Amino acid sequence: MESLTLRPMTDPEYGDFRARLVSEYAAENVRAGRWLEADSLNRAEEATVSLLPDGTNTRDVLLMVAENSDGIDIGYIWIGLKREGGASPGAWIYDIEVYEEHRGKGYGRALLSAGEEATLRAGVKTLGLNVFGSNNVARSLYESAGYAIMSQQMSKELY
Repeated sequence: MESLTLRPMTDPEYGDFRARLVSEYAAENVRAGRWLEADSLNRAEEATVSLLPDGTNTRDVLLMVAENSDGIDIGYIWIGLKREGGASPGAWIYDIEVYEEHRGKGYGRALLSAGEEATLRAGVKTLGLNVFGSNNVARSLYESAGYAIMSQQMSKELY
């Protein structure tokens, strides 16, 4: 497994992260059929504001940047240590990403593992996440790392 370290996200990095997060979250929900494109950016923005009202200073949140052994930023992870309104107690991975140019090198597994370790250090022993059904690479990673399906939604296009 590739080695990496996690460090807190800076405020300037948060600005870039937030812009990318809102755009990608809106697009993913449109692709999944959960939201209409017309209001997807507003909905994604509202969700982000509710979960990260104080940006990098939001309580009970880990916003971490992953650096490889050469000190190069390769991705990030966002973990909420208390899942508000969640059906089960524990922390929640709201977003995890290895930047495209660094994919396929084992960083995804290393980043997931480092996030789990940070969660344990924060005193939380359960970690959950959501993955869209079309994201086969991520689903495979999570399943191989021991994550189990707790709920599953399915749909079918009717013609």
